[in-house]
Amino acid sequence: MSTVLDYVSTATQTFAQRPFNAVDALALACLSYQNMPGIVATLSDTTERYGTLGRRLRHLDFHHPAGLWKSIWTAPFDGPTVTQLNEYLKHHDFIERHGPTGLADPHLTERLYDAAAQSPRFGPLIVCAFERRFSVERQTQFAAETFLLPDGTLAIAFQGTDDSFVGWKEDFNMAFQYPVPAQESALDYLETVAGLWRGPIILLGHSKGGNLAFYAALNATDDTRARISHVYCLDGPGFPETVVDSNRYRDIIGVVDKIVPTSSIVGMILETPEPCIVVQSTQRGIMQHLAFSWQVEQDHFIQVPSVSPGSQFFNRQLNLWLRGMTTEQRQQSVDALFSILAATGNDGFTSMMTSLPKAIPEMFSSFVGLSEQDRRNIRYVANLLLRVRFGIFPADGAPTAADASRPRDTSDTAPPADADDHTAAETDANATLGDTPRTGPDTTSGTSDTSGASGGGLTMTTT
Repeated sequence: MSTVLDYVSTATQTFAQRPFNAVDALALACLSYQNMPGIVATLSDTTERYGTLGRRLRHLDFHHPAGLWKSIWTAPFDGPTVTQLNEYLKHHDFIERHGPTGLADPHLTERLYDAAAQSPRFGPLIVCAFERRFSVERQTQFAAETFLLPDGTLAIAFQGTDDSFVGWKEDFNMAFQYPVPAQESALDYLETVAGLWRGPIILLGHSKGGNLAFYAALNATDDTRARISHVYCLDGPGFPETVVDSNRYRDIIGVVDKIVPTSSIVGMILETPEPCIVVQSTQRGIMQHLAFSWQVEQDHFIQVPSVSPGSQFFNRQLNLWLRGMTTEQRQQSVDALFSILAATGNDGFTSMMTSLPKAIPEMFSSFVGLSEQDRRNIRYVANLLLRVRFGIFPADGAPTAADASRPRDTSDTAPPADADDHTAAETDANATLGDTPRTGPDTTSGTSDTSGASGGGLTMTTT
């Protein structure tokens, strides 16, 4: 079975010969997980040099008079090609602590750069305007870069979540905060790039990067939005119900492709009313989130009619649970979860896993010290993930077509806010895995529920 790595390795047609497609978007999203070295100009430096007419005039190159007029009105897109960038990057640049972030595989990322550098399609792309913003105090992690296509199109790639607790905490903060700082950074990045350079714009990203691409398009100025030709949200989380019900959201979804794997978990978080393209993966369960596992045939993804029953179940139950909590309760639960991780003394998942035997007692002690409500909420989400992972959920747990057409409300059971309010959802949250009938394991590559069912405002399509 072919993946994005195989696609890039065999891509011989240039963008002039074959237009930009969804698999190209996934390739650039995977490349963007590698933090850029110093030879790639930052957006801040580029803005400092060329952000105003006066600054551009000071940097005119009179040795090349043919380009003077263009240089007055737009900033030069100075940067290495993907081929040149790969020649600069060394093997140690791809190791985990310095190279790819988040769930990106450093070895696969290095192979992808090698393949892209040798490709007539990807090698000539110019990379510029790398920007990274990270703050423990603001609880934010953001990174993006821009690829210049041969026809002048600006392909902006937003990086997904890195390995840090800060990055993951910001993701969880989306449950109670809108916008989060990374979303604001994404909009600022888009508007700055649009002000520096002319041409059509493509926005793309995997995981949180997909959400950032969507958010930036959703909130762009009218002039910038008119230049956005396409948005690729690759298994990115959704948005709050108030956002997806807005006219502005409905106006932008015509240019958005949200693409998720069959057993999507991350892409099912919060509300996703727009049609989704569902693709096969070589992995199972939540590991289908890994972009290198998505199945490709020639220049398109191998699609299936719908996400798996487990994915639909997760989407519906998580959203119902969130609707049953106040904003303050959501924040308290997220803070409680990350206080357990902070108790390990580490700042990221990689360092925590290397010291896991030592970390477990600290995590358990921190968990015991939480309030009963916080412990119950954490158990609920953990139980939900385990059920989806092992395919253990009620036979009628996957929402039906009737569920999908029903108005969204909070009539279904959800975990109680009050510790004394023992609802059915609390019983479900604390049930053992053997308390519910088994409907069969979650889908593997090439299999899926073909009912076209949707839930929690989720609609699926294969077109």
